[in-house]
Amino acid sequence: MEEPYCPNIRTCKLVNEEGFTGDEIQRKKYIEQYCFTENPKWFECKRYMTKSELNFCPDFVLPDTELSIDEIMDKFDNETFNLE
Repeated sequence: MEEPYCPNIRTCKLVNEEGFTGDEIQRKKYIEQYCFTENPKWFECKRYMTKSELNFCPDFVLPDTELSIDEIMDKFDNETFNLE
């Protein structure tokens, strides 16, 4: 039986850092909707998908981010190397 929470719960900044989203109400909604649920919604969480694919998740990625993994990686590369 699967646990009723995301496997990344202990390391995800969204969960573990207050103020991560800048909006505490929104942060709590994300946590409730994606992180702790009896129906595994974390499979729909872009942070979960990104970490599963890339082994890390950039801070700008939120659970409902509409960017693809490739677009996230491009944005991360651009921000990291100041190419924007």
